[in-house]
Amino acid sequence: MGHKTSIDQAIHIDDATGSLVAITGSVNSQALSAAMSVLEDSGMGDEERAYLPGLAGATIDLSGFLNTTTDGIFGPLVGNRTSKTKTVMFTAYSGRYYTGEAYPTSVGISGSPDTLETWSASLMFTTAGTSGALNRTTKALI
Repeated sequence: MGHKTSIDQAIHIDDATGSLVAITGSVNSQALSAAMSVLEDSGMGDEERAYLPGLAGATIDLSGFLNTTTDGIFGPLVGNRTSKTKTVMFTAYSGRYYTGEAYPTSVGISGSPDTLETWSASLMFTTAGTSGALNRTTKALI
């Protein structure tokens, strides 16, 4: 069985000009997750609980090393609320891409003496202006 490794992964995100930029070499951790709320649909007299699917969503959490590229993307978002989304393309492995528009919901920059400065960001995918919140495809955006 051929397990996939992080060496196959890539992260692209749009910069201030709206162009997708590869930040893979500056990312040291990523986590793509999805969640769906479940709504209880039980009525009086039911013997068992009943549920219906609710709203679904996905987030991607990223962290990495600060440099001029990542500072240009994430630096302006620290402490500033934005109504603009970021285009994100996560390559899980060759031929498998997750793409979508995402709002940066939290961004941080940190460091300490004698260490590299780091950044972290959590982005929540949205359906605003797209065909779906998060698209799983075999075609890259670029």
